[in-house]
Amino acid sequence: MLKETNKRILSMAMAFVMAGSCVFGALAEPTDSQAAKKPKLKTKSVSLNVGKKKTIQITGKRKKAKYTFKASNKKIKVSKKGVITAVKKGTAKVKVTETYKKKKKTIGTVKVTVKTKAVPKKTVTPQVSATPVGSASATPAASPSAPAVQSEAPTVEPTPVVRPTIEPAYETKTLDFEGSTSKVVESELKVPMEKAMLYGGLCTVSAEFTQETGSAQDISVGYDGTYLSFKKNGAYIDKNSFKDEAMSDAKTFSCPSGEKTKQEFTFEVPKYSKDFNLKFSGAGKFTVENVTVKTQPFASADYASMVANSTASTGNNARIKKAIAKAQAGEDVTIAYLGGSITEGFAASETDNGDCYAETSYKQFKKIFGAGDGSNVHFINAGMSGTPSSLGIVRYQRDVLNQMKTGEYPDILFIDFAVNDGNDADTYESVIRTALEQGSAVVLMFVLYTGGCAHEKEYTQYGKYYDLAMVSPAQGMASCKKEEFDKWFYWIEGNTDTSYGHPDVGGHRYMADCITNMFLTIDQEEEEEDNIADINEITPKTSDKFQGMKTLLSSTDLSQNPSVKSVDPGSFSMLTDSAQNTLQYIKDGIEKMQWFPDVWMHTSSTGSDSFKATINCRSLIIAYKMPSGTSGKADCYIDGKRVGTMGGSGWNNAGLLRALQEDEVKEHELEIRMQDGDENKPFTIFAIGYCD
Repeated sequence: MLKETNKRILSMAMAFVMAGSCVFGALAEPTDSQAAKKPKLKTKSVSLNVGKKKTIQITGKRKKAKYTFKASNKKIKVSKKGVITAVKKGTAKVKVTETYKKKKKTIGTVKVTVKTKAVPKKTVTPQVSATPVGSASATPAASPSAPAVQSEAPTVEPTPVVRPTIEPAYETKTLDFEGSTSKVVESELKVPMEKAMLYGGLCTVSAEFTQETGSAQDISVGYDGTYLSFKKNGAYIDKNSFKDEAMSDAKTFSCPSGEKTKQEFTFEVPKYSKDFNLKFSGAGKFTVENVTVKTQPFASADYASMVANSTASTGNNARIKKAIAKAQAGEDVTIAYLGGSITEGFAASETDNGDCYAETSYKQFKKIFGAGDGSNVHFINAGMSGTPSSLGIVRYQRDVLNQMKTGEYPDILFIDFAVNDGNDADTYESVIRTALEQGSAVVLMFVLYTGGCAHEKEYTQYGKYYDLAMVSPAQGMASCKKEEFDKWFYWIEGNTDTSYGHPDVGGHRYMADCITNMFLTIDQEEEEEDNIADINEITPKTSDKFQGMKTLLSSTDLSQNPSVKSVDPGSFSMLTDSAQNTLQYIKDGIEKMQWFPDVWMHTSSTGSDSFKATINCRSLIIAYKMPSGTSGKADCYIDGKRVGTMGGSGWNNAGLLRALQEDEVKEHELEIRMQDGDENKPFTIFAIGYCD
C-alpha cells in the first residue's frame, strides 16, 4: 500500500524553504505598468559576524510603494532602509512588508544567521618556483629594441555554487502541457499529479477557460484517485482494516462562448492519497490555459515558512559539517534517533514505518548528501514507546552503539525525550554528554504530541548550554490556527474526530522536512571550530551522574564486561517474557521484536531466591516491567540496604528505579528480592544500566 508510495516520496527544495514561497506562474494579467511589477526579495538569507552589516535587496520595487523591515528578535537590528546589523550570535528573521495604494502585503522574510567569528575555508596558494638565470628552462631576456609585452592573467569566472535541493511536500506551480501553458480539451482532460497530495490538505486550482461553440456550456473542474482508508476500532484506528478507497470531487461553472473566463476552485483532499489526478471536462471543445495548482496542508498554513522557521538553532556546526563532508566523500556515516513512540514511528504508516520522521529525514539526508546511491549513509531507529530519558540512557548501549554497522559511535544522534520525560533532566543531560564525549554531533529534536512538547522550553536550555542544533516543529507552526494544524498533523486516537494524539503521515513528513531544513541551513554556513574538545572539562548544567551508562541484560557476555563481576539470577531464572510490548519497526530483520527479548523473570514456579549481582559502578538504574494485570512487587537492596520498591501497573511499559548515584566507582552488591507474600506472583527485570 503505502510502501509503493513511500518509494516515490521526494523531499522539499531548499530554495522553496528559504524563500518562504514558490510561485511559478502569474494568476492575473496586470492592469498597468505598476501592477505588472512584482516586488521580490533578492536577499533571502544572510550570514554575518557580530558587528557586520548587510543591506536587504528588493527587485521590482514600485515607485509609490513604502517598504518596511521588522526584526524577529534582538539578535539583529534593521534600519528603515533595510540595513541589517548583527548584534549577537543566533538566528533571526526580517519580515519585509510593502504598502501600496493603502494595501499592506508581506513580500517575504530574510533568514539571518549571526556568528561570533568566521573560520575561513582553507585556500591553496600556488607556489611559484624561481628558475636560475642561464638554466635551460629560463625565459630569454627581451631584446632592447623589442616592445615590452604586458602579459595579462586570464580572467577566471567563479564556479557557481550548486546547492542541494529536494522536492517540497507542498508547492505552487503552473502546469506545463508539453511545453505550452494552454491545452485544447475535447470532452475530458486528466492530468496525473502523482504524489502532489500524499499528505492530504487543500488543493486550489486556478485556470482560464475559453470556448467558441456559440453558446454557454458547462465545464467541470475536479479530481479523482485513491487513498488509503481505515476504520476505528474502539479508541484506536484498526490498521489491519486499511484498504484502497476511491476519492473524487468536482465543481461546475458556466463558460460563456467567445469570452475568456478565469475560475478558481479549492478541494479538500483526504490523507494517505496514493494517486491524485486533476480533471477538466465539458460537453464540447474548450481551451484551458495558465493552470496554477497550489497545495497546502490547511488554510492557515504557509508550509515553506513552517519548515523554515522550525530551526531553533544550528548550534556549533563543526560535527554536522564533518558528517556531511564524510557522506559526500563516500565515507560511512551513521545517523541514529533515540526517543519514544513518535521516534519509533507510532501512527506513521504500516509495519515497516517507512513514513516515520526519523526514517524519512534519514532518507532525505542520504539522497542529498550521500555518495552515489547513498548506501554509505546508515540509519538506526532507537525509538521505543513510552521512553523517558532515564530509560533512554539505559538502552543507549544496546539500541544505538550495539546497532552500529560501521564505526563505534553515530556521526549524528537525534535525542527526543521532551514529551515523555518527567523529572529526568539529569538523565537527559547524561545522554547528551555521553554522545558528545564519543564524538557524535547531537541534535535536540522536540517532537509534538497533543498539547505540545512539555519540556521543550526547559530542555532548550541544554541546547544553548552545549551549543547544539535544535529542531522545533512547534516554533515553525506558531502562526497557524491550532485547530487546523491539529486536524492535519495528528492521528485520530479517540472516539471522536477531534480526539488527537500522535503525529500521523503528514505530521511525520513535516517533522522530517524540519530536520532537513536544519541540515541544509548548516550546509550553507561557514564551518566553525568544534567547541567541545573534552566534555569532562565542561561542568554539567545539572548532572553527569549517568554519563557513559552501559546496558546489562541476561544475554550480556560478562567476559566482555569486566566491571560486572558476577550475576546470580536466583529465582529470576526465566530469560524470556512473552507478555510484553513489541517494536513497531523491523529491527535486525525481525518484525514485532519484543522490547526486551533478554530478561530475568521470576514466576511462581522458579522459587524464591533473590537476584544478585556484583558490579563495579557509581550509578545504577533498574528497568522492570509494569504489567497491565496483577503482578508482584520486588525490593531493591544496595550493599544490604533497601533503596526502593519496584512494581505496579502500567500497560507492560517499563518502570524505572534509580538505585545508586555516587561520584566514585566502587564495588557494590545489588540484590532484588520479591516482597513477602508476592513470591507466587510474576516479576520481570528488563535491563540494568550501570556506569563504571
